[in-house]
Formats: sequence, C-alpha cells, structure tokens
Amino acid sequence: MSVVIRYASLFTPDDKLVKQSELIDERYVYKRCPAFTHKHDRTFVGMSPIDFNLRVGRKDGQSTIYCNQPELLEYDEEHIFSPQPVIQLRFPKFLFWTHEDDVWFEFNDHPMTSYNNNFIAVPGWFNLSNWSRAMSLAITIVDETKPVKIKKGDPLFRVSFYSPNLDSDIIMKQEMNEDKITEMVDAYNQKKVVDHEEKSWRKKLFAKTGMNKCPFSFLYK
Repeated sequence: MSVVIRYASLFTPDDKLVKQSELIDERYVYKRCPAFTHKHDRTFVGMSPIDFNLRVGRKDGQSTIYCNQPELLEYDEEHIFSPQPVIQLRFPKFLFWTHEDDVWFEFNDHPMTSYNNNFIAVPGWFNLSNWSRAMSLAITIVDETKPVKIKKGDPLFRVSFYSPNLDSDIIMKQEMNEDKITEMVDAYNQKKVVDHEEKSWRKKLFAKTGMNKCPFSFLYK
C-alpha cells in the first residue's frame, strides 16, 4: 500500500525534497539495516536553494539584524529575545496536502545544521489530512556571537509522514503547474483566514480525520 503526499514549492518552482536515504553513502554498513532504511525511506530533506548569511545582535534590550537578504526574514522582538534568538526564514517553502485519512506530518531539524550552519530548526507535527498547510522554517541560533551561514545545497530540515499503516510506502508527488499552484495558494490563504477567525484550526491539529475534504480536491477531479 502507498500513501501519496502532494507538495508544491512556493519559493522557487524547482525546489525539491530529497529522500533522506538517497543522501547517505552506500558504504555505511547500517544502510543494510531494515529498521534504519524503513525510517529513512519515509523521511525527506529540504535543501537550501540559495547562499544566505545572517547575524543577530542583542544588547541592552535592543536587537540588530545583519542579513544579505533581509526580505527573507520574519521575526519579532519576543522571539529575538528568547533564551537564544529565534527567526523564521521564508526559504525554502513548501505547501503540503494529501487525500488520505489520518496522515501525520512531522517537521524536524537536520543534525548537520548546528554543526555547519549555527542553527537548529524548530520541530513540530500535526494531522496533515485535517490541516493542509505551508511549512515554516523557524530557526534557533546556537551561538549568537557567530553568524548563520548557509550555502546552496546545504540540508536545512527533515519532514516525515506517518499513516495508520506505518509500513505504507510514502510517495511524494510535486505539483509543477504554476496556474494550479496559484489557485492552491489562494485557496490556502482564504482557508487560513477563515480558520483563524473561527478559531477552528487548533482542534484540527491532532484530531482524527473527519468529514473534511482536502481543500485542493477541486484541482484534481
């Protein structure tokens, strides 16, 4: 049995997610372990599409942000003055959805970012079947005395998908039609506004799938 997860890139059209098992050298003996491969065949890595540099300064209740592309940042003082600074990046950005019931989406850090890039991605998970949404890459800076440095192609985060049958294969299908992507983004933004106005989004996060239909079904009739 296979579970199809659909996604679209909202930053640049050709950004893709890469199966984690494809990024691990075949010479590692543990690649022959079924427990290892079963997990990694269902985990996908987001890679940076650009070079990017960021430095955050905090002193006497004031913050300073130095960045080569500041338009790619989202932040506020409350997050900046967390125990370590937290900033949201607008790249890469993917919108996920599925027609299957009770498929959970997990967003996780990648183990190399704290070593190479000086940040850790903020993790989370929810029932994707109930809440089709765009992912957010929020980063916690590890050492604020040093910059965040990202090179094109660096792994930034991992996403995994869990269906009721954990032995199901996860098939990723990327939407490349720009007209469909525009329709989906419009539908997603409208739904997000309604959900927040009705305060109905929170109860959808962790509940089993009910009668709600995928909001993008009209594109795949």
